[in-house]
This record gives sequence, structure tokens and C-alpha cells, in this order.
Amino acid sequence: MSEDRVPVTILTGFLGAGKTTVLNHLISTNPNTKFAIIENEFGDIGIDNELVVGADSGIFEMSNGCICCTLNGELVQTLVDLVNGEHEFDHLIVETTGIAEPDGVAAAFVAEPAIQSRFRLDATICLVDAHHAEDILKDREEAKRQLTFADYIVINKASEVSADYIKQLETILKQANSFAAITHCDYGKVSSNLLTLNAYDVHQVERKLNEAHAHHHHDHNHDHDHECDASCPAHDHEHHHHHSDIVTQSFIIKEPLDVLKFRHWLNVLLMIQGKHLYRVKGIMNFQYQDKRTIVQSVKQMCVFTAGDDWNEGEERVTKIVFIGKHLRRDILEKQLQNCLFK
Repeated sequence: MSEDRVPVTILTGFLGAGKTTVLNHLISTNPNTKFAIIENEFGDIGIDNELVVGADSGIFEMSNGCICCTLNGELVQTLVDLVNGEHEFDHLIVETTGIAEPDGVAAAFVAEPAIQSRFRLDATICLVDAHHAEDILKDREEAKRQLTFADYIVINKASEVSADYIKQLETILKQANSFAAITHCDYGKVSSNLLTLNAYDVHQVERKLNEAHAHHHHDHNHDHDHECDASCPAHDHEHHHHHSDIVTQSFIIKEPLDVLKFRHWLNVLLMIQGKHLYRVKGIMNFQYQDKRTIVQSVKQMCVFTAGDDWNEGEERVTKIVFIGKHLRRDILEKQLQNCLFK
């Protein structure tokens, strides 16, 4: 697939977390990038108003060359309108409302071939407010989905709470999502470059999974064939139960899996358990395949991508992580056993 596809950043986070501030910061600190921005805040454009020049057919043009449109109806249709319009842009930012679930937005970019040929999902960024993150995470289902789906988490208004609390908050967020990098800032002024995170790049996914496993293995040091170093292992999880009901179960499997059995099982699992299963990510070792396969769940679909060849003499293992509510390790383990190549 040609890489002149337009990179896409999904910006999510709860109401009042400061998404629009971050958006304005991104626009002002990247003057050479022509952004297209899709907002679904029901026509309430939060961009600095003096930037809006002319509006036609729901698309606002801004004095800095960026364009902005409101999401009316289907995201796919809005994307088609953008691509077919006369406006040129180098980067698309989709800002979701405080209650939208980002996996639904991401799904449009990985499920629709026409969209996939023009756009490349770069990353989902979740903004959290240092003051309220912990409470919201306890109470709000959508917040859990946003956090667990994020590739990058930004704690905003960080200087308004103590440094110790930020550390504690980072630990809580890490438990909810062991894949996301976490940073903190004030006034939405994020120092790192949020536009080139490449979170869906095969090498990045693999690196993240290896880091997660190395970290957990180092912590717990036990490596049986199916026993694995869960990022929130069952015996450890009891201590954290009051923070959240989100559990991470991670598995290392040494025998090869049957690709058809696994695909079928995961599809059924996502269909039935989709509400409670927030995220699946894995590097898979399938029988008869020379390459590792990267699997990721988006909404109630699984996306399979070819990774690198297994190296000569390298131990081929599957490393897979499930994040969701009340996930029972014994059941997942048994079902994975059923997917082994016999």
C-alpha cells in the first residue's frame, strides 16, 4: 500500500479534559502542516473562531490553510466528502466528543478498503484531566474504553496536583493500559510530537508487546508454557481492585496455533464479549507460516497484519494480551489451548 496516505490522529478524552486546547496547540506548533479536522461536537466548533474564514457545505476554511468540518451522520461519508472535495491537506485529526468511543472511529480506517487506501491510522491519543481521571475511570464505562484503546495518554493540568499523585495516577493508568506511553503537561502544551506516533506500525506493535512482556516477566519471573506474566496477574490484581474492574491477562504460548481455529475463536469472542473486551494485541506464531502475524482488535473486529519473518533459530512464541472487564484467566487459557495446532 502506498505511503502517500494521509496520516490520521484520533483525539479523545472526557469533557473538560482539554481536547480543544491540545488541538489548537497542535495547529499553532505545526504551521507547515495543513490539517483537516473533523469534530463531532454538534457544530460547536471549538477552534479559535478568528481562524474561521469561509464555510461551505459544512466545511470551514481557516485562515491558516486548515479546514474543519462537523461530523453529520456517517464518518465514512464525511471522509469521502473530504477526499473528493477541492481542499488539500496533509494530516487528519478526528476529535471525538467526550462520550464517543474511539474504537468506533478507528474501525472506519481499518475496515473500509476505500478509506484505508487513502488514510493511515497513526495513533489514538487520550487526554485525561489530572484532577478527575481517577474518579471518571471508576465510574464511566466510556472512559475505560477510551483509556484502554489509547496508544498515547496525556495527563493535562498536571501542575495542579502533586508530583506524587501524578506518579500514582500513572500507575493506575498503566494498569488499565499497558501499551500506551504516558506523558503529562499543562494547558494542553504537549512537548512530544503527537503527529508521528506510528502506533499501528508492525514494528511498533511488536516492540510494545515485547516491552510489556519483558517488564512483567522481570517482575514475576515465572515462565511455564501457558502460564504467563500477566500485566495485572490474578494474585496481584486483588490489591488494585478498588481502582477499576479492568483486568489485563497476558499469555506466552510456545506451541504453534492453528490460524483458522484462532481466527474463528477470536471473532466469536469479540462478537459475544465485545462489550467487556476492550483490547486484544498479539504477536502470533501460526503453524506453516514463515512470518509472525500481528493481531489487534478494533471494535468487534480483529485485524491481522503480516509481521517480519521469524529469524533462523529464533524461538517462535505467541505473545498475546487481553484487556477488559472481569476477564477470567482460566477460561481464556483453556480457549487458547483449543486453538493449538494439533
